[in-house]
Amino acid sequence: MGYIDTDTHVLECEESWDYLDPSERKYRPVNIEVESPNGGQPKQMYLIGNTFCRKFPTNGQGIAGLGFEYTADITHLKNPAVRVKKLDALGVDAQIVISTNFIAAQLEDPYAEAAVMRSWNRWMAERTHGYTDRLRWVMVCPSRTPERAGEEMEFCARHGAVGVMLKGLDHGYWLSSPYFYPIYERAQDLDMTIVVHLGGAREHIEQLAITGNPESPAESMKATSRTMMGFYAVLASDLNKRFPRLRFAFVESGSGWVPFCLHHRQRSLATPDPNSYLITPDGPTRAVKHLNFAEEMESRRLFVSAEVDEDLTYLNNVLGPNCITIGSDMCHNDMGTDILAHTAVMRRTDVPEDFRRRMVDDNGRLAFGIPKDFRPTDAVTAAQRREVDLAVI
Repeated sequence: MGYIDTDTHVLECEESWDYLDPSERKYRPVNIEVESPNGGQPKQMYLIGNTFCRKFPTNGQGIAGLGFEYTADITHLKNPAVRVKKLDALGVDAQIVISTNFIAAQLEDPYAEAAVMRSWNRWMAERTHGYTDRLRWVMVCPSRTPERAGEEMEFCARHGAVGVMLKGLDHGYWLSSPYFYPIYERAQDLDMTIVVHLGGAREHIEQLAITGNPESPAESMKATSRTMMGFYAVLASDLNKRFPRLRFAFVESGSGWVPFCLHHRQRSLATPDPNSYLITPDGPTRAVKHLNFAEEMESRRLFVSAEVDEDLTYLNNVLGPNCITIGSDMCHNDMGTDILAHTAVMRRTDVPEDFRRRMVDDNGRLAFGIPKDFRPTDAVTAAQRREVDLAVI
């Protein structure tokens, strides 16, 4: 029983920036440490150009300073073989590995951004070398320098990357914008998935948790809203016709908002339709033509990762069984994290087993082009699983 983990991470470290081109070393991120105004451990950041970016400590405990403690072998891929052993014990055939820094880092200078992204991609290519069947990573893309973007996509595809990371609203451009067409065309040709992770360009220093100003919990909704807007832009576009093999994966934002977006699109399509306004004996009313939500998801090749505790019965009924995936968020300790996510889904008895199996396995393969017969954990015995200590990752 193999699983596909569609949302995992690495944490950036000093070695991530060792691959800068000699002519671009001036763009190397600078480490900044700020004392917490409320006590506790100092806050670590990168300063890249004039942009502050959050830096996670090696143990992955982040802003709160608590949660599951990881080792550098896992978070920085110091020894990818150790991470693969953990995958064996968890029953995970393959992970999709995503940057942490670039979830929110969006640099004003396009050349600085291209430089550090180049270094990050080469760092990942080296760290995953020999393990790209199990650790299938998502490249970061310098979208504002088209010639560099093409070069990076070709390089990354040759070195195990299976996805291209974009934000829901990327440098002010909607994902439906012709601005991205060259990237989409190249991604389609290279069989790479467009990955939209929870997050967006950081707009306030408060989100770094380094000031004394109180932050409302509502601030966290900004990240989800960016994912929703990216999804809606793709949903309301003709990208599925322009790029008939291109796939989109929206990860770590949950999936309860997807029916809302589809319903909103359904209503918006009815608004300019004169046939939707009816006069009845009781007075004027509306007749909204219903979309088949499952067909919309499948025809547009849209995939979204759910959380373990969401209403999976509802999602199955509304979105169908072929678009929902799940990720563990390995290397983080936040709302999306559950190392045993796949096991927890399979233990649920309130949804059909076929849906659960598709969610933890088949749909992830569809989303990232992973062959159905790639099942290395089938060869791992129960005794071998027990030998791996999952209390320390």
